[in-house]
Amino acid sequence: MGDSPSGPGWDWLVQQARDARFTLIGEEHGVAETAQLSAAIFKALRGSGYSRMAIELSPIIAQDIEAAARRKGLQGILDFYASPDTWSPMYLREEAQFIASVVDAAPTNERVLWGFDREIFSDRYLIARLEPRVPQRARESFRRLKEASTNSWAQREKNPGPPFLFTQDPAIASDVRSAWPNPDRDSDTILRTLEESLAINAVARTGTAWDSSERRALWMRNAFATRLKEERGSPKVMMKFGYNHMIRGANYVNIFDLGAMPDEAAALSRGRAFHILVLPGPGSRQAVLGPGRSFVSVSSDEFDEFRTGDQRLTRVLSNANAAGHEVIDLRALRPLAMRGLEGWNPDVVRTIHGYDAAVIWKGAHASVG
Repeated sequence: MGDSPSGPGWDWLVQQARDARFTLIGEEHGVAETAQLSAAIFKALRGSGYSRMAIELSPIIAQDIEAAARRKGLQGILDFYASPDTWSPMYLREEAQFIASVVDAAPTNERVLWGFDREIFSDRYLIARLEPRVPQRARESFRRLKEASTNSWAQREKNPGPPFLFTQDPAIASDVRSAWPNPDRDSDTILRTLEESLAINAVARTGTAWDSSERRALWMRNAFATRLKEERGSPKVMMKFGYNHMIRGANYVNIFDLGAMPDEAAALSRGRAFHILVLPGPGSRQAVLGPGRSFVSVSSDEFDEFRTGDQRLTRVLSNANAAGHEVIDLRALRPLAMRGLEGWNPDVVRTIHGYDAAVIWKGAHASVG
């Protein structure tokens, strides 16, 4: 896909998004064309009032990446990605280009990037951001937090295993927050992010994957609600997350994730949300996590994250005979997907009602780490 998409499918997507208060891109991660499409959509929507982009990073990481982009553009983001104390599965070159394009198109005097997710690997970066601000009464609890993080990463270099935020008790961050009343905004955000990230992953260790996913979804929904309350007026917002997070209603593991909120928020002012599912189709490749901080390219035809075999969406939604990329208006299928559907693929039914449009790539390319 080039920098400037065209054709009736593109025109329809842009018109539908312009008329909505929120536009949600639900993606299969690691596909170069999806990042390029998302950048092009945001640029096309700027004239209709879109000025915010929510992404699948933690709040301070998103904020600091935006600051890096405003200083040095794309190179600033790539330099940030290269820092040894911060890393994310979203640190791909096409994602950096997407963010640089969004920041470049956005108002210069406003913060455009909203990060809603937990943190996974960047605890050392966040802890270093805290250190100069720690008051005297919180220094001992902060020392324990920093020491635990440092020791965890040192141990991981000797024996690879789960990172700090997947192994520690949330109390190690809660103790710092308890000893630090009325922190500044950034410090409060960092402390809450560390505490909740530890809690989400602790639930995964002691409970079930559903419990952990539910807590993560609650964290993201609360972050979204907080940002909306803080904004003056009613900015139009675009979001780009994994497709399990962006679906309307219950998602594919029966959790009301972040994507369940924008329709309700828009309805308060008689607006609506437009949900776009973007998936790699036949002959595509995508980047997945490799060893260390690396990514590897795999065939999308073989990748099966939800272990649904031949019933997975990347196989059943695409038209094998399509000459090129596909844009599907899923709303037209809703009258058919109501009751008596025992023979239907349940994920397809959920998708028809949870997304308004689907974009299926043909021969898409893996993003580059």
